[in-house]
Amino acid sequence: MGPVYAATDDTIGRRVAVRLGKAGDPRVHQQAKVTGQVAHPNVVSVLDLGEEEGVPFAVMELLDVTPLTAASPLASLDQKLDVMRQVCDGLQAAHDRGVTHGGIKPSHVLLQSGGIVKLIDFGVEKRADVFASPEQLARERVTERTDIFSAAATFQFLLTGRPPFVSPAAATTEQPQAISSADAPETLSRALLKAMDKDPRRRHSSINHLRAEIEQVRQGRQGDRQRVLIAAFDRYRAIEELLAERRALGRRLRVASIESECDAKLAGLAARFPEFARAGVDISAVGELDAARASEALAELQLFHNDVAAEVSVLKAAGGGRR
Repeated sequence: MGPVYAATDDTIGRRVAVRLGKAGDPRVHQQAKVTGQVAHPNVVSVLDLGEEEGVPFAVMELLDVTPLTAASPLASLDQKLDVMRQVCDGLQAAHDRGVTHGGIKPSHVLLQSGGIVKLIDFGVEKRADVFASPEQLARERVTERTDIFSAAATFQFLLTGRPPFVSPAAATTEQPQAISSADAPETLSRALLKAMDKDPRRRHSSINHLRAEIEQVRQGRQGDRQRVLIAAFDRYRAIEELLAERRALGRRLRVASIESECDAKLAGLAARFPEFARAGVDISAVGELDAARASEALAELQLFHNDVAAEVSVLKAAGGGRR
């Protein structure tokens, strides 16, 4: 609709963003008024409206953000699930006030540093893009279930890096493109497929219901991640114990290099897995570790454990029954 500038509000010295519209085009004011009705951490704050020499403008909070179009794919499924949760929260806050967005798509989902989501540009009525619902393409009334469809389409883009439909027309006649198991668990894929049903009546009855299904996936992954994390942590400590055993055996056998070899392996172990090294014997001190990292750590630690166990067996064989 027009350029956006960083500016300073001279009254209070606050840095703000100013969007300029085109003379005679009411959309900047219309969307800003709708957006301004929703006060929520996941919705951009509208501070003022005005007009200068016939040019409408809207003043909003200034954000250091990246649109989802540029941020996808994010590093992990856990991060993507958190973005989905925040989008649902922002939309639910709007729906609670009787406000529909109407234009949810990746460029309207902004990511701040730290992973905070901000939704912009509420109040879209007409659109024809690959994230629009079939009823919207047919110029029917925009409802909360319209937002559910577009949110799910945006989430599929977040997961796969591509929209669910190859063209706007495809949204009215074709099923969304499949999501591979490498991109999302089957339960999440099913939830998004339901949210993008051609018939609005068969979608989730509220954005909170879609959020609940996303949350179930997230909690399930947390449980799986915790189990893998515990196994990896236990394996790390078992390696330390094996290295201590290897050092003691080497000393008894008078292996000259045993001290430097064990020190080097311990240092390499700590450098590769600093989360475990810092935690000592307290697994709660490991902190947040995403599922992919925990699985990767377990696989690497198992290989490391096997190697050290083999070295210990060699020393035991060399020592025989010697004490």
